[in-house]
Amino acid sequence: VLNRCFCWLLIISIIQIFEFSSDITRFKNMKLKLNLYLVLFIYSFYLNAQVNVMDQAMGSTVGEVDKGEYEGEYLDNQYHGKGKLTFKDGRVYEGEFKNGLRNGNGTFTTSNGEKYEGEWKDNYKHGKGVQDFSDGGNYIGEFQYGKPHGQGSMSFNSGDKYDGQFVNGAINGQGKMVYKNGDEYVGKFKNWRPHGQGTLTSPDGTKRSGEWKKGKKDIG
Repeated sequence: VLNRCFCWLLIISIIQIFEFSSDITRFKNMKLKLNLYLVLFIYSFYLNAQVNVMDQAMGSTVGEVDKGEYEGEYLDNQYHGKGKLTFKDGRVYEGEFKNGLRNGNGTFTTSNGEKYEGEWKDNYKHGKGVQDFSDGGNYIGEFQYGKPHGQGSMSFNSGDKYDGQFVNGAINGQGKMVYKNGDEYVGKFKNWRPHGQGTLTSPDGTKRSGEWKKGKKDIG
């Protein structure tokens, strides 16, 4: 803030000097340049404010302290150490905090039956953990900023089960899906479906190998 005030005072002082100068012709070009710099200076503040708003809207700004009823350890008036945070909507986090944020190991439960137990980073599920979903399914594996990312295993309430790679919260990459009907697919996936080179094996031993597109065997 002090730097900004200094810049403002410096620019205003220079402009006033030029205004009191008797040689207006000599300095008119310089005054025009200074006015342009002043406009750009003000506009830079506007752009900076807009960028900050967009960052927060997109979730890239992390650090706001959770609002809830907290019981536990503090450091410099921030949640730090072991504690329990209870929200009005029934969500509960119990575990480790650092600098006011969920960091370390902890358990997070919701009123609809969801539960996560594992590692955290800056309020995000991040690292290795176990997620139980409200519909009966679950995920065991790696997380990155709140989403399954890396190697993991997911069981669906339909009876299907997947082991393999996840990218940004979805099944993507190499993996194996065992379906409720007994079919087993091993190969590449894209956005939850077989896509790329893979093999589907039926319960009777019949195999279909080749290129798959959006969950279907390519016959081309």
